[in-house]
Amino acid sequence: MRILSILDTLETAPFILETTSALADRLGCGSVRLLHPAPASNPDFQSPDEGMPGPQAQARFAQNVTAQTTALHTLCQNWMATSGHARISHWATGQEDNIRALVATEAASADLVVLSRPRATDPASVSQAFSGALYDAKAAVVVAPLQSYPTMGSHPIVAWKASDMLDRALEHAMPLLEKAATVTILIGERQAGEEATPTLAQTLRQKGVAVTIQRFVITSRTEVGEQIRAQALSAGGDLLVMGAYSQPHFLEWLFGGPTRDILRHGTLPILTHH
Repeated sequence: MRILSILDTLETAPFILETTSALADRLGCGSVRLLHPAPASNPDFQSPDEGMPGPQAQARFAQNVTAQTTALHTLCQNWMATSGHARISHWATGQEDNIRALVATEAASADLVVLSRPRATDPASVSQAFSGALYDAKAAVVVAPLQSYPTMGSHPIVAWKASDMLDRALEHAMPLLEKAATVTILIGERQAGEEATPTLAQTLRQKGVAVTIQRFVITSRTEVGEQIRAQALSAGGDLLVMGAYSQPHFLEWLFGGPTRDILRHGTLPILTHH
């Protein structure tokens, strides 16, 4: 089991490392790669009409990149010393103009990629890294929440919608589901009772896992992402497993928009696949 953790910013890195640690403990991980992708050139000067950065702007940019890289490296060293994962963990940096391609290349050889949900205030490189892992590398992605969780994977929630994307997410989630204390399968329906109980329920029960089926009526197509989030939280889950459905902005659809302050709304770690 190989985990790639993408450390974009100092604000989200502690939650990414916490999620990484929980996954490594639960899955018996053999390798953790801690990657900090940094832009090689100043993103404020990316188009011809923005001009060329002067010496002072170039110097400030280089100092900021170095300062963030150093701070993240220190954070990772402290995490390795206290998490018990020093032997299997490796720090790496990559400075490229094409962050999306860099992360896609790295993610292609990982079993799970842990990263943060892009926030409205984040630099563009964060969204580029997310897209590189989920859409270009087609990796199994675990989106870390922006708050601490006492457990992860003890009570997974499967947001059921039969699709190739969910099948791929379940393939990577199965080691977690089989070790869970209980699994809730969340089924959204246009009319109550119209969806059959998935065979996944019987498969897990045969392995000794307690399974609960939780159904809800979809009240609005545009709000179904919010309904999934709310239902998963009400079930007491600590991991949401779902396919990255064909929404233009999948996580905005799930969380209700890029401008919403996600810290004011409870979230779960999300394991997803496109």
